[in-house]
Amino acid sequence: MNPAIRGEVRVNPVIPAPRRCVTLPGTFTPTPDTAVDATPEQTAILRRILTPGTGLPLPRQEGGAIRVVTDDTTPAEGYRLRIDGTGILVTAADPAGLNWAGQTLRQLLPASASGPAPVGDPLTLPGVLVEDSPRFVWRGLMVDVVRHFVPIRELFTLVEVLAAHKLNRLHLHLSDDQGWRVESELFPRLHRIGGCRSQTRGLFATTGDGTPHGGHYRRSQLRALVRHARDRGVVVVPEIAFPAHAGAFLAAFPRFAASGTGQELPATTFEPTRNVIDLSKDCLRAVEAVLEEMLEIFDSPEIHLGGDECPTAPWADDPRVMAQAARRGITDATALQPWFTRHMAEWLRSRGRRLVGWDEIADQGPVDGALVQVWRRAGTAARIVAQGMEVVLSPQEHTYLDYYPSTLDTEAAAIGGLTTVEQVHRFDPLEGIPDGATHRVLGTQAQLWTECVTTTRRLEYMLLPRLCALAEVAWSAPEVKDWARFRAGLPHHLERLDAMGVEYRPLHGPHPWQQGGTGAHRKPDRHRRPGGPENPFEAAQQARSAHH
Repeated sequence: MNPAIRGEVRVNPVIPAPRRCVTLPGTFTPTPDTAVDATPEQTAILRRILTPGTGLPLPRQEGGAIRVVTDDTTPAEGYRLRIDGTGILVTAADPAGLNWAGQTLRQLLPASASGPAPVGDPLTLPGVLVEDSPRFVWRGLMVDVVRHFVPIRELFTLVEVLAAHKLNRLHLHLSDDQGWRVESELFPRLHRIGGCRSQTRGLFATTGDGTPHGGHYRRSQLRALVRHARDRGVVVVPEIAFPAHAGAFLAAFPRFAASGTGQELPATTFEPTRNVIDLSKDCLRAVEAVLEEMLEIFDSPEIHLGGDECPTAPWADDPRVMAQAARRGITDATALQPWFTRHMAEWLRSRGRRLVGWDEIADQGPVDGALVQVWRRAGTAARIVAQGMEVVLSPQEHTYLDYYPSTLDTEAAAIGGLTTVEQVHRFDPLEGIPDGATHRVLGTQAQLWTECVTTTRRLEYMLLPRLCALAEVAWSAPEVKDWARFRAGLPHHLERLDAMGVEYRPLHGPHPWQQGGTGAHRKPDRHRRPGGPENPFEAAQQARSAHH
């Protein structure tokens, strides 16, 4: 829907684009007396979205001008929104659909309605009919909170950003070689020792910075985040990485390291490591106990166990590991990861949860019931769905938001590669998927790895507005997803982000204070070659283990 003028009422662009949106005669101006005819739960949803930025109290009253109707024939998460001179009619099948209807309604109001308090802008709404439902059920964002810690208040902000864009998964990468970010009551060594590294040597630095880096989330903080997100239609999915990327776990439990760790842990650099768990019975009991704690905190149907970039040499070189493998009927170290993945998939299934892993978990055949997150190059997804497995598509060339957003030399240092707003928007998750297997693609997800993302200001700069484009990829039907329309609507949409108080990358390029300058965040010379930064595939292959 392009911006248009109907009399004096602007029909604002809606992002992500709805399946159908047509203008109707008339306008409607809600007032402090405008009431909502709905259940208490439905009224609470609309108040939560609309009241802060408009000041409208939205009292609940039978016969109110805003009516909510439940309709089981509406698609899951779908809604129908009709605004005319008599009021507003919202039809939805479920609370999620009502959430998304509320977000669309807020976007039809002035941009200031997306803020935390009213500023007195006129609230007249145009007459419109919107019929909408998502293309994919999984529409997510992964944030790496290990390489650089992200304060809990920023995660609450990100939930608001996701909900505003009808994204419904916040995937938190909570453990890796460089840190452990969740309080453990059973094993406090995990967050006390594994949660802080002695220093950090950045990707483009020659020495460490001499400054300890760490942090972890209290269980109560994460429970509050899960509740906050659930109320807004967002599921928080934890990732605890095993059997590789386990350096912080092994800092707390060095006896569980295959072939020893051979380096300071938690790791102080972002280079590849040999840190894998030894898969002993005692180790597995510890892993399962830790995951039991995660199940107490997170109510997500899915639990992500990483599973990527697992070296097998530490197992093959450890006689103790291979002896216990033989007792399990395994003679080849390369068979140990598939064994572990299937063991944990069954363990989670017995507790009503589903294992999610990066696409390496399917390298040696399907894992019954697991969901695969595909990050590697084209062809990987087609191979995996052909095995009968379901996937979430996260290809690095379209969804890795730690890549440079432009070729400008003024950009601050990033890991490499190039992922522009337009590249993200032109991504089609079903491209290359056989027609008979498209139903196995559950959706798509953006990734923000944080080797080069050291502050929340930088995090928001790297996410936005590229995440807005990913939201349209994940939500909008192909027939309405149009780059020219999306690009024309972005300036107004950025006013909404201003109102929300998040810092984004301007369309013309970074503000002076967002640039790399000539200091520590200067763009490296090798990223300044003619044509811009490295090809995203080259950069990803060179820094794969730094990513995951």
